[in-house]
Parts: sequence; C-alpha cells; structure tokens
Amino acid sequence: MKNLITILLTLITLTTYSQVIDYDNFDTELIDSLVFVEINDYRESYGNPKLVYSDVLHDNLSTYITGVLVEQQTAGHPKGKHILNKISVDVYDEIQSQYQNKTLKYEVDAYSEVSMLTCVTPDRFVTYQDLAKYLVKSWDNSPGHQIIIKNWASVGDGIVGIGSGSTQLGLFTWKGKTHLAIYSSFQISRNYIY
Repeated sequence: MKNLITILLTLITLTTYSQVIDYDNFDTELIDSLVFVEINDYRESYGNPKLVYSDVLHDNLSTYITGVLVEQQTAGHPKGKHILNKISVDVYDEIQSQYQNKTLKYEVDAYSEVSMLTCVTPDRFVTYQDLAKYLVKSWDNSPGHQIIIKNWASVGDGIVGIGSGSTQLGLFTWKGKTHLAIYSSFQISRNYIY
C-alpha cells in the first residue's frame, strides 16, 4: 500500500510539473507554487535553508507588487511597504502558528525582492515547470538577484526566511509593438525563531 501511495503521489507531481501552459487560461496558482519550490530547491542545493511559505504575504504583497509591474509595464521594484504594514501582524501570526514551541522574534515589517518581465514565446516555455526554472535561472544569472534568492535569510542562529511570489500575464509595448509578457516578483522577509 505504501508503494502504491508513493507511485500515485509521484504521478500527480509529474503531471502537475509537466502541465502545458495555456496562455488563455494561465494558472497563476500553479506557477507561483512551482517558482517557490524551484527557489527552495535552488537554495537547498547551496546548503541554505528553505523558505517558509506565507499565504498572507502572497495574497497581499506579492500579488500587489506583480500587479503594479503589469500596470506599469516594467520589471522595477515598486514600493509595497504600505501593503506590508497592513498585513504585518497577520503574516507574523500565520508563521508563528507553524512553530508551536518557539517564538518568532520580530514583526514581519521588511522584505527583499526580485522581479522581472519576459515576453511570451511559446517555444521557450512549454510547461509551467519550464517557466519556473527559467525565472529562477534568470534571477541566478543576475548578481544582485542571485544574492537575494540564494543567500537572503540564510545565516544566523534560528534564522527563518519567509517567502512568496507572484507571476502574472500582461501586455508589454516595445518599439510600437505590443506583446504578451510574463511579469514575476518574489519577496523574502528575514526573521528569527527561538
């Protein structure tokens, strides 16, 4: 029975990872979760701790930041501190609830971020996993972004990194032509648990 369950879970995982992207019905929940998994795999390959996922951070800060990128057609770093201020206690409570016998030291009131945009080319990203790997590899190829996804919240006794990201489709106008584009951002907050 244990082997059957393992086989079924493996098949479900492979099916999810290899799902072909349908740009008319883009699955933001799937790509957001795959990017999170890819970043954690990337961090772990360097001996750094995995991030802890926050639904509250995702549903508020991450989706807001990426929404601004789409609206402004940029890969910049829009300010999200006012959003984080509104949800800081909720993020703290969410993460604290995962550590019953320990205490999260600080309120969640700061973050570091990576972002990017890339034009859609169906031959470049066939599956959601292809896209997730591309995003993480692109951030890895940029020294400033690499420091954040690889090392942020990785040194110190009791360190915990709280993370989430958002990927959305939008339009991008370049030299008078409008293209379908992929906008993505990922936020990491550093904290300590004792």
